[in-house]
Amino acid sequence: MPVTTAAGTKIFIGPRLTADLPKDTAAALTLLAAITYTEIGEVENIGDYGDEVGDVTFASLAASRTRHLKGLADAGSVDLSIGLLDDDAGQLALQAAQKDRSRFDYPVKVLYESGVADYFAAKVMSSRKQVGGAEDVLKRTVTIGINSEIYEDQPDP
Repeated sequence: MPVTTAAGTKIFIGPRLTADLPKDTAAALTLLAAITYTEIGEVENIGDYGDEVGDVTFASLAASRTRHLKGLADAGSVDLSIGLLDDDAGQLALQAAQKDRSRFDYPVKVLYESGVADYFAAKVMSSRKQVGGAEDVLKRTVTIGINSEIYEDQPDP
């Protein structure tokens, strides 16, 4: 696949999960792909997301060398910049998810123009309005904290 732009990329949110995702990657992907999602309208920018492993160090006296070990994986959080629409079903779902204090996550789907989809389970951590100046577009900035690995689903050839 050639290098391309982000144009045509869409992001969706699903209904709150009622259980933790299965530990098996294939089972988790099957579950996430079967969910009915609501598209989040007027998304301008989807920030970086994906696993980063913590650096655990150990200083050996005898070797006079610091060793680096892999610690916990963290997919981080992703920031969305969205053109504010008060009646958009996806934006309303984001706001409801942000207010939800349940221990269960919300499924999120990022669909690329190529047909590749990323799925993950997350909590909506913040939803803030961005007013700006007279000639600025009213926006909403949303932060989504990712609590699972990123499951990539390739389209069938």
